[in-house]
Parts: sequence; structure tokens; C-alpha cells
Amino acid sequence: MSHDQLSMFEGEAELPPKSAKTKPLNLSISRTIAAPAEKIFDRWLIPVFVGNWMFGPNVGNEKVLDLQNEVRPGGTFSYKIQRGGKEFIYSGEYQLIDRPKRLKFSWQENNTPPGNISVSFEQIEDKTKLKVSLQVDRSLAEHAEVIKQQWTDRCKALSSELSK
Repeated sequence: MSHDQLSMFEGEAELPPKSAKTKPLNLSISRTIAAPAEKIFDRWLIPVFVGNWMFGPNVGNEKVLDLQNEVRPGGTFSYKIQRGGKEFIYSGEYQLIDRPKRLKFSWQENNTPPGNISVSFEQIEDKTKLKVSLQVDRSLAEHAEVIKQQWTDRCKALSSELSK
């Protein structure tokens, strides 16, 4: 019997110790964008902007179906996207909103294990250094480069949108 199954017979199943939980995989991306931190920060929270840079035809072969956002600590978001004839739902909960310095939220795509994303916005003269830190479940390690590339592409699309 595996550790994640419970036995119907008392004393037969032994649960793994809490310390056996694997540490998340940490990834990070940095980009300097020629725009004020406030403007960039708002692009992460306002659905119409999110649909222009995080998803949709400006990022990949995607169609934005629905963007819902409750912007407050403890508030949730849900983004429904169509890609390759399939629907994807990205969802999470805002853990920290410190405008225009920091943003932290959970992130889950369909039924993949949830992760966390922290974003810092550092204003340097007329530019902003954006740092995106991703914590993903260790089970997604084989997809680490793809995940990092997706977020790199998203940050590039955000930068392009703000330079228009």
C-alpha cells in the first residue's frame, strides 16, 4: 500500500512525516521596462490589460474567453483561455498587493499542482525593473524551461504593450 492511500484496517497505513514534503522549484525572470512602476503594476491587475499581454494573440496562438479578477488580498482571479482548440483555466488568489512595489499570488493552470508568483517593481528613474519569482511544484521540474519561457514571453509582450 502506498503512503498516500489510507488502509481500512487500523494500524496498517503509515503516513509519511510532514518533513518529507518536497521543496518547490524556484524560477525567476527579470526585465527592465521603460514605464513607471504604477503603470506596469496596474497591467497585472486590470483584466482588459491582462488579456493584452499575458494571454491572447499578442503572446501566442490564443483566444481570451473570460477574465475575472477580484483585486484585494484574499481576492481571486480566473482567466479562461482557448489554445489549440482546448480551454485552459488559470486561477489563483492574491496574497499581497503593495502598489506599486510588490504583488504576490497563487497560480494554477487547469489541474496542475498550484504554485506561487511574486513580482517586484523597482522604479529606476523613468524605467522599472520587474522581477518575477515563480515557485512551482517539484513535479513540474521537467517543464521548468517551458514555464520560464512562457513568463519571459509574457514579460516581453508587457514591455511591448507599454512602449506603444
